[in-house]
Amino acid sequence: MTAVEDQAAALRTKHGKRWKIWYVPLALGGYTWCARIHGDDLRNVVHADTAGHLDEHIRPREEDLAADARLSEDAGRDLTGDD
Repeated sequence: MTAVEDQAAALRTKHGKRWKIWYVPLALGGYTWCARIHGDDLRNVVHADTAGHLDEHIRPREEDLAADARLSEDAGRDLTGDD
């Protein structure tokens, strides 16, 4: 495996359950790193210049998704009267 493939594998291990992660080689060298939530349309693709920056872009989105899930769970308990 190359270093880029190792970085992609590490990101997929960390975020791959929810995110599709890939990279695109650039003509003049380097890569564009991309990610989107599985099943999401291609208008919601996250782009970054490095694997590390892609991770930095994904982490706050994951935190937002976790917060939304907690709010939904809390709202469901409120509707059923559970505490």
